[in-house]
Amino acid sequence: MSLFPVGHASDPNWRSAVEQVVQQLRGQLLRLSPQQKQQPYRLGLAYVSQKLAPHAQQLLALLARELPQVTDWAGGSGHAVLAMEHEYNEDSSLAVMLLDVPAAHYRVYSGVAPLAMLGAEAGFEAHSALVHSSIDQTDLAELLLELSERTTSGNLFGALGAEDGVQFACRAEDLPRLRAEAAAGVFHAGFSGVAFDSDVGCFSRIAQGCAPLGAGIEITEARGPMLLELEGEPALPRLLQLLDVEARSSAGGGWQAALSELRKTLAAIAPLGRGLERGALTDEAQVLHIVGLDPVRQGVALSASIEPDNTVIFCQRQRHAARHELMQMGAALKDALQPDFADAGPESVNEQQAPLHIRGAIYMSSKGRGSELFGSDDAELKLLRHALGPVPLIGLVTEAQLMDARVHQLAGVLTVFTGKQL
Repeated sequence: MSLFPVGHASDPNWRSAVEQVVQQLRGQLLRLSPQQKQQPYRLGLAYVSQKLAPHAQQLLALLARELPQVTDWAGGSGHAVLAMEHEYNEDSSLAVMLLDVPAAHYRVYSGVAPLAMLGAEAGFEAHSALVHSSIDQTDLAELLLELSERTTSGNLFGALGAEDGVQFACRAEDLPRLRAEAAAGVFHAGFSGVAFDSDVGCFSRIAQGCAPLGAGIEITEARGPMLLELEGEPALPRLLQLLDVEARSSAGGGWQAALSELRKTLAAIAPLGRGLERGALTDEAQVLHIVGLDPVRQGVALSASIEPDNTVIFCQRQRHAARHELMQMGAALKDALQPDFADAGPESVNEQQAPLHIRGAIYMSSKGRGSELFGSDDAELKLLRHALGPVPLIGLVTEAQLMDARVHQLAGVLTVFTGKQL
């Protein structure tokens, strides 16, 4: 088992950035053992900064020419590029990871080559999928649900980029046109990514970075994004009471005291009675912004539509909670890779029970995390890699993140690819 090769660079000249990345990747490929070289690295993931989006077609064509062994490409653009322990906030940055997944075990999909329905393609059944899309995608929730139904696990992980972002989705049959610098493999809308079958070991976890202010509350009335009643009571007074600003706002401070606390407050929506475990948000909780108040209807406006008969958990972003959660997420993933020998003696340990090791990772973070939440540049990634160990990692800072067909904001979604080291 070998680690996935990763190259990353930042340079005002996009061609120079590509050349630096290619040199790094070639050096890592040369150091592979003969046994490791038996399975070619045919799948490439490429993430670029938003400033490189205008050069996306030329950039992908150059990568394809310089790395001819790579037959399929996927990726996209974001506000910043993440690579190893670095968050590249500079204008022109690029990160590439190469995966030696056999061609029979993955499919690159896009609007022109959609992911097939389960059972529609002989010899391949999608288990999970890396997804790239844009924040302005029409009917986003419905399309994500439909895409998740084309996988056996429903596990979608990935990110939503800016409206003017790009996506890479180039299959082997597109390479001749791409290498000839014809338009191919670059998209500006829709969904694209890579689907993997169950033989490709990958696990995803989410970090919300929020500390709950109390228990979940049942939503008894909501209209669109407006939260109107909680457990039969008007939503706004209930929220103000929870924040302990009701008395202060009515004592002459007007709404200023309330607004100061509300700017720090978020609303996590989860299925009724769920979303909290051991005092922390679970993967089922979808954190939304509070975008307004309605004193007339005593309502609270959120950043997305909500439905009654769900739970709302009011929470606030806290640096200490975010750091602790990130470390726990990395540790939990490492623990999940270890076999359970509780009921087996050492003599029964065999090849199938060998521990899994992380070969590479994808991390999708959000604007508002990074130095703003963790206190310094690169602090988020250094914490994460401290928990995971020195594994190859690339990713993006984007508008929103995807986990299990749900859209999250202010979250970090980590996916690790695993293999056995025997």
